[in-house]
Amino acid sequence: MTTEASLIARYLSNLEQEAGLQNNAPFEAWRARTSIAEAEVLIADAEARARSLHGGLISAADGYGFVDRFIGAFVRSVASDVAGVLGMFAPLNTLFSMPLLLAGGAVAGGISLIPGAKEAASRFMRENNELLTNPLTVTIERETTMVADDAMMGAIGIPRPVADLLGDEGLGISNHATAASGVMAAGSIFGLFRESPVHLVGTKPVVATPPTGYQERLGRVPDTDETGGAQVVIDKYEMEGEPDRFEVYIAGTVTFNPIAADEPFDMTTNMSNAVGPGSGAYESVAEAMRLAGIDENSPVQFTGYSQGGGTAAQLASSGDYNTVGLATFGGPTGQVAIPEGFTTVIVEHTDDLVPGLGGHQQNLHAVIVERDVFGGREIPTDYAVPAHHYEYYEETAQLMDAARSDAITGSIDALNRFGERAVSVTSTQYQFERD
Repeated sequence: MTTEASLIARYLSNLEQEAGLQNNAPFEAWRARTSIAEAEVLIADAEARARSLHGGLISAADGYGFVDRFIGAFVRSVASDVAGVLGMFAPLNTLFSMPLLLAGGAVAGGISLIPGAKEAASRFMRENNELLTNPLTVTIERETTMVADDAMMGAIGIPRPVADLLGDEGLGISNHATAASGVMAAGSIFGLFRESPVHLVGTKPVVATPPTGYQERLGRVPDTDETGGAQVVIDKYEMEGEPDRFEVYIAGTVTFNPIAADEPFDMTTNMSNAVGPGSGAYESVAEAMRLAGIDENSPVQFTGYSQGGGTAAQLASSGDYNTVGLATFGGPTGQVAIPEGFTTVIVEHTDDLVPGLGGHQQNLHAVIVERDVFGGREIPTDYAVPAHHYEYYEETAQLMDAARSDAITGSIDALNRFGERAVSVTSTQYQFERD
């Protein structure tokens, strides 16, 4: 606004000079000069008002942010207390809820046994996905994820003051990982969520060049249907006079079967990632990186989608690697403590349930890109959770490439510079299975 006002004022001044208006000019010329002077005063006033409005908007935004954080902290505190109290009555809750659980289990079992029932249930979920594809539902899910540990501590008798000290707002020793650990422990009794070692099945070299935008970067994340099952892609950049650099691309969930079979990028890994590093997917990527020649000194950037985003965040945060950049799309990264010091871009859809499973996004130093995909548009019935589907994150990546935000353009420039001086690029696909 300041630059435009100055240009207009200079233009009017030039008009005055070009017209040759002097004190002895005709009366009409004198009136014109007076009008120009008045216009210059009005423009200066408009500029001053614009400056004031700019400052007011910044103050209002800061105030809104403070109130939003204050209310959020208050609501989370109340929710934690309520969850803790409810957890104290866990045995009673279990007694009253057991008939419902048994009925639900019977229905689920019937659906799996009756021919065509599973397909019918899936179709019903797709055709009635408005509730799942809703920012409010995602918010409720985030809050539930964050207070689950409070309920568990209440159930085992930990007093609320001690739980507050240990919890997310205290020492941070207990977080949503506590609940995930409990679910895995309970599920293992029935053969669910059991982690196991992994081994390499095969590798395949492919032709590649460094990506030049968000869409290309997301497009490098392997689709196992197209890669023949390979879940990890590593690009090796040979640099002249410098150590080799590496880009690591990590696939999302391949199967949602809670019983661990051959595929390590499964539901068990989703649960393990919520607990911390060490899942089947994490170990697969770590082994692929070792085989690619990556050590603690090798400059490396990570990109992941969905489960791969959570795994990428954990690898980048592990301290075991010389991480230079990180980009995640639709990953549950909220409670992964990503260090500062390298470029981090986190892309989340506010109507996507999967990022909500990661709890509150604590990595506020990162460039966080949020988008309500289906706000004001019809929700398709192709998927039960369409806002999480790859094609819509690809759509968001396209919008990011076209954006003019300094934060967005600066981040992709930093990620692009990582491999722009490579003298050669070698790309390899890696496929792993569980033992």
